[in-house]
Amino acid sequence: MENAVKLMYRSVYADIEGLTFHDLDSLNNAIRTSLDRFNDRRMASRKHSRRQLFEQMEAGYLRPLPAIGYQMKEQKTVTVMRNSYVTLLKHHYSVPKEYIGKRVDIVYDAETLDIFHGLRHVATHHRDDTPYGYTQKPSHNLPGRHGSYEKDIDEIFERAASIDNIVLVYLKEVAVHKKYPPIAFRSCRGILSLEKKFGLERLVAACACASQARFYGYQEVLDILEKGDDADFLPSADDCDTDGEAPVLPRHKNIRGRDYFSKSIISNNLKKDNNGNK
Repeated sequence: MENAVKLMYRSVYADIEGLTFHDLDSLNNAIRTSLDRFNDRRMASRKHSRRQLFEQMEAGYLRPLPAIGYQMKEQKTVTVMRNSYVTLLKHHYSVPKEYIGKRVDIVYDAETLDIFHGLRHVATHHRDDTPYGYTQKPSHNLPGRHGSYEKDIDEIFERAASIDNIVLVYLKEVAVHKKYPPIAFRSCRGILSLEKKFGLERLVAACACASQARFYGYQEVLDILEKGDDADFLPSADDCDTDGEAPVLPRHKNIRGRDYFSKSIISNNLKKDNNGNK
């Protein structure tokens, strides 16, 4: 076998020596043409070429190539976490709850991963490399709760929409940042429950404040309400539509209002600017 490789190398190298190739395809075509000539050439001290010998003695024993190309697999041993998930490359995959706390082997390739406990096959998942995402199967009966988190969180979004669009937008941002469905569900449900203690207006104001500060979660909204940081986002008494007029924007430290642009104030501002330039 080693001698055949050496002979083939010498034959191909002799054919392409001194030639110039401008891309890989042209080089491969030249090698393939030289290889065909090498296989069709009669072997020394024999009546047959290598191609004829292959067709007579070996071709009939060959099997068809697999329909799916072989993929290299890797293996990693991990412990099933308390929430019944295992982690591979920062993504989490569910396993049946009876394997919580046990060591399992993850055998994975570019497309799928299989989870084994000893010689027992536990689960198969499509590989997902989304960082900190969760892939789960309802059949695994994850602990702590029964039912669909997706369905329940949609109901929470419907309730938030009936309160105020500010609350709806904020809760959707919370769900995106929490990523893990059970945590996202509990955070959104807890935020809505703050209405009972602090009232509807303050809940809306706190959601607006948290969204602007990019704080996402139940504890963050609770801290805003307890510290009174939502005050700047509350509507003032002048915002009420008592005479059928269109309501004005809520008061906020970053909103100047129409009074700022009155003629007298504008003239004062111009005087200040002129004095500052002198």
